[in-house]
Amino acid sequence: MSPIKTLAEFIARSIGIEKNQEYEYFWRGHSDCSYKLVPSIYRKTTKLSDKEHLLIKEAVVRHPDEFCSRRSYFEKISLMQHYDFPTRLLDVTENPLIALYFACRSHSKFKRNGEVVLIGVKSERVKYGDSDTVSVLSALSCIPPNKFSDLNRELKERILSAAEAELVTIKQRLSNNANQAPITTLTKYLEASNGRSVRSRELLLNIFNACALVEYLVYEIKAEKPHFRNAIWPEHFNNFIACVKSNHDNKRIAAQQGAFLLYGIKDGDKSKHAEFQKNEISEARLEIDNASKKEILKTLARFGVSEERLFPELITSAKVIRDKLKIPK
Repeated sequence: MSPIKTLAEFIARSIGIEKNQEYEYFWRGHSDCSYKLVPSIYRKTTKLSDKEHLLIKEAVVRHPDEFCSRRSYFEKISLMQHYDFPTRLLDVTENPLIALYFACRSHSKFKRNGEVVLIGVKSERVKYGDSDTVSVLSALSCIPPNKFSDLNRELKERILSAAEAELVTIKQRLSNNANQAPITTLTKYLEASNGRSVRSRELLLNIFNACALVEYLVYEIKAEKPHFRNAIWPEHFNNFIACVKSNHDNKRIAAQQGAFLLYGIKDGDKSKHAEFQKNEISEARLEIDNASKKEILKTLARFGVSEERLFPELITSAKVIRDKLKIPK
């Protein structure tokens, strides 16, 4: 299908996309249609996942007043995202016109067609900022990568050394799938264990939560959320992505009707980011013609979708006023 050249064409094409009631839908716009849905901490040009915990510490140390009211790791990394730090968050919006604005915004910098992506997320993966799942995925960001390296080894050793007869099947799977990460084997086993005994599930969850990394993670989470139950699900360490409806606690998030995709890790390995599985996401992509971006931005501004409205800080207003009055920098 040919790239979109006008706002009217975009509205017509976006309205025509078929939707499924099992999903909640969000939009993302980017100026280069080659971009993938990958958070900045994992993009090839940065690959900063091994320094993620240091980024948070440095930000908090240098700007304590900004972070003092933000107790949770999700609140911390969402503030960092606001100031363009690399994080494991990916911005999305509930408004398609705002996504279109971002697809056109850097028209002079990027000489490629833009793209607006409609992202349908399974309803059970849509969370709020106070969710325990969000606490777990966000707290992964504060843990040094070396603490992850021993998780799979310790998990496998604990399961194989357990004496309970109920664990014979998972032991066989671990032995037969030596090339698969133990956390992945465990997660797949639990997903398919609906007909198995409650006893075996409890044993495995207890074993997993006794691992040093998991205990460390619980310690970090309880520092921000004292009522957090001492239990973490293995699935949160294996390819889990949540869509978080954040509090509109700053003007920019409110203006942009923003939400976040919060990416976990894959195979218990912090260097790998989680990926959506085919049954977890529904995608539709609309390509935006590069030569038409500037004109689309002008049309959007007539409907109140503009830089000044979406970035309602004083520094943005200063730029807009300078440009309007033709005042040089």
